[in-house]
Amino acid sequence: MASDRDGYSTWCRYGGKFLSAAEARALDDDLIAGVGCEASTLEALMRRAGEQAASATLERARDAETFAVLCGPGNNGGDGLVLARACALRREGVRVVVWYPKGPGKSELYAKLVEECRATRNVRFADEAEIVDLLREASGDRAGTSTCCFIDALFGFSFRGAVREPYVNVMKLLTALTSESRIRDVGVVRTVSLDIPSGWSVDGAPNTDGVFIPDLLISLTAPKRCCATPARLRRMAQTHVVAGTFLTDELCERYGLYAIPLRRGSEIDFAPLDLSRRDES
Repeated sequence: MASDRDGYSTWCRYGGKFLSAAEARALDDDLIAGVGCEASTLEALMRRAGEQAASATLERARDAETFAVLCGPGNNGGDGLVLARACALRREGVRVVVWYPKGPGKSELYAKLVEECRATRNVRFADEAEIVDLLREASGDRAGTSTCCFIDALFGFSFRGAVREPYVNVMKLLTALTSESRIRDVGVVRTVSLDIPSGWSVDGAPNTDGVFIPDLLISLTAPKRCCATPARLRRMAQTHVVAGTFLTDELCERYGLYAIPLRRGSEIDFAPLDLSRRDES
């Protein structure tokens, strides 16, 4: 087990739990199979995760006029597509730009989500050049007047290895915009990550050189082990919330998720994840 210095065992002593990649995968399998809960389809889970992540995004990025949603090839990207449409439907006058470079592939579900986005007012798909321009514009915004919020839905808990094309350039610019060394208003949310920050290994903390640090981290269902970061990365997110009303008491017992306040049937979509009781040494 990790030492108290990285916050992992300290959080656990307060009843918290960070899921490993294997545990997160097993929990998803249980949700679909109906182990400890009523069975759900992947589509139903994805739609609920994306909708509820949108609730957190809209609440915390209140001044955003544009959402640039960066979608990867897997389920994390699918969550991003649902979020993109939800943001457009639920905030008057907002502009939503989606970057989905690999597209839906052979997935009927992803193709359906893409068509729903295309049919939604104020949602459109962009190429890499447009996203790069938005990132560079935001990076040069020293006055803090940018109203664009970037949603990182690129890589989920199955990510392994190095970031590869066609994501390398966008990921570098996103990292430069949101790195720990960048001084920014702590009350402003300009970057949001779904589930885990892209490029991080779910089972460990990232390399601290040039690491991507979002302003808002939305853990889906439960936080992942990479969130048990060392003290030097305590500021990995200005805000950390958990979203997704998937859990039952039986699943909480099975996975040790007693500290997560959300359950199936909860009236709220997301809740703060209090990591403030970490070891301060």
